[in-house]
Amino acid sequence: MKLPISKHNKIDTLSKFIGLILLAVSIDNVSKGNYYIALFFFGLGAIIGIIPIFIEVDTSA
Repeated sequence: MKLPISKHNKIDTLSKFIGLILLAVSIDNVSKGNYYIALFFFGLGAIIGIIPIFIEVDTSA
């Protein structure tokens, strides 16, 4: 999928923000002793955080 650089930057910022929120939820679950739930949220945040790597930037403009 190709996107203009402005939309790519928005998706990149949003994915990093969501990844940080999921990291905070993961840390909260570790402190409560829910290790499997914490691992799930940590993995989900990592997957969401790397999504912009697979999106191509359209530089033809």
